[in-house]
Amino acid sequence: MADFADKGHRPHGIHTGEEPENPISYGPEAIRVTLDTWGPENNLFPALFDALQSNWGDEPSRTVQMGVINSVAEDPDFHMLHRTGWNCLTDEQRAYVESCFAGKTLQQVLERITFSFTIDGVSRACTHQLVRTRLGAAFMQHGGRDNDWRHRGWTMPETIRRACNGPDVPGGCITNWEALDDYMMNQDYSPDVSLHRAIEDYLRHGRQLYAALVDAGIPWQDARRLLWIGTQTYIHADYNYLALKGVIGKRGEPVMDWEINCVAQLMLREVKMKCPPLLSKYLMPMSEAAGRDVFAGLESWTPTGRFKSVHPDLAGLKRLHRPEQNPFWILSEASMAGGPIEWIPTDGTWPGEAR
Repeated sequence: MADFADKGHRPHGIHTGEEPENPISYGPEAIRVTLDTWGPENNLFPALFDALQSNWGDEPSRTVQMGVINSVAEDPDFHMLHRTGWNCLTDEQRAYVESCFAGKTLQQVLERITFSFTIDGVSRACTHQLVRTRLGAAFMQHGGRDNDWRHRGWTMPETIRRACNGPDVPGGCITNWEALDDYMMNQDYSPDVSLHRAIEDYLRHGRQLYAALVDAGIPWQDARRLLWIGTQTYIHADYNYLALKGVIGKRGEPVMDWEINCVAQLMLREVKMKCPPLLSKYLMPMSEAAGRDVFAGLESWTPTGRFKSVHPDLAGLKRLHRPEQNPFWILSEASMAGGPIEWIPTDGTWPGEAR
């Protein structure tokens, strides 16, 4: 039987005796999402068509045996059109396969399509949300039990970054500056010290205590309990098509936590860039598919303002938060199409005219 002793692993993150770094990232700038593999690529669409034919006929459909070319060609469209078998199908057969993606026939066959992502530079708060998807999903999480995390980055949300700019800068959501002034005074900070400096000190002191405990002999698995939920980590996430559709449909909504919303947008970008167009055509936030703000009924957040249609019964609904308390980020159209990552900041409402 194989021996999984430490000698067979990648070396641990050991930083004994090192002074902790104190890196801070802002908003989504540290997030990196890559689609590492997806499949099955060979004969994908003929196999889907054959499975969809199982409801009728005396014998199984054998479109998959038509013979898909498996060699590599220089034509960039070769991989998508030939290897996946799209060009082996007639127009009628393609339309039937697409009807499955569009939700017009049985969906089980889509569970055989899988996607494997690496999601890096996200907080523990974000990975805690990602792993809530259980059906059709699997995860492998960066470990804090067997690694020294003293140098890991920390993510500052946009609401806190704007608060660090002070009360004279528009776009913030602070309604009671006295609470922050009291904190600064109780920490014996002079009036010229910024909130940003206080946050840096808080993080630095926590890192130093964590590092001291580790260097003193406290196990990583115990010392990590001093770390913040905003500490950056990475995770490998696997989804079948239906699970991914659910994640992008819900987490792609701006009313969700901004970080997992950004991850959902980047996952969609990766599928658009690396997979046949049909695999991303029906992946979108639920509101975009419905043409209305489907989460407008949430008491916690206001509608995004992207859509004009809001149910009249919700007009007087009391909200717990204001739009500026949820300054979400939008991936630019050029970025979603495969261009460099460019995030459009908001004040909690969709920029531009509602449709």
